[in-house]
Amino acid sequence: MFNINSYLEKFKRLEPPGDTVKTAAVRIIFETIGVKVEKNEMNVKDSILFLSVSSSVKNEVYMNKKAILEKTRVLLGSKELKDIR
Repeated sequence: MFNINSYLEKFKRLEPPGDTVKTAAVRIIFETIGVKVEKNEMNVKDSILFLSVSSSVKNEVYMNKKAILEKTRVLLGSKELKDIR
């Protein structure tokens, strides 16, 4: 017999589209360090956010990485971003 619960289980593990994560990251980075980062300056792969910005912005993000990741988890409702590089 078909079990609907086991079928729906796979939908619990779906990741949000990269654009949703990028939008959240742009907002959270601006709120945390006050620097506007554009969506085209970031890439999300395997739950890791890669930034293509100046070294001074990267340093500010890295110094506040823990807070940014935590706020992203709260906003997205799950642990979608594992790291920022």
